[in-house]
Amino acid sequence: MREVVRFPLASGGIASVEVEDQEYGARPVARSHHGYIEAAGSLDQAMDQIREVANAMVRPLRDIQPRPDGVEVAFGVRLNAEAGALISSNVGESHFQVTLTWRAGPPGEATV
Repeated sequence: MREVVRFPLASGGIASVEVEDQEYGARPVARSHHGYIEAAGSLDQAMDQIREVANAMVRPLRDIQPRPDGVEVAFGVRLNAEAGALISSNVGESHFQVTLTWRAGPPGEATV
């Protein structure tokens, strides 16, 4: 079952997000008189969690030698009223897609 969770924004607004029914025995933090679930934290806080995860994943990949010209990391994100942002999984394991790219330099030039 899908429900609507309202996440406050740092700017003072509200983001309404449709989420799957709360899982893992979690109970909604609070329901408004309109039946919406009020999130425990702001959407900004949830996205801060995702930024920290992305930084932790990309940081060591940048240290590969020769250094890649580009690093891409892709993962799914789900929002939860109590936990904020969750890295989503399809079959009990989280899935990350990492792409590293190296561009060939001019002939005779070493790429570093």
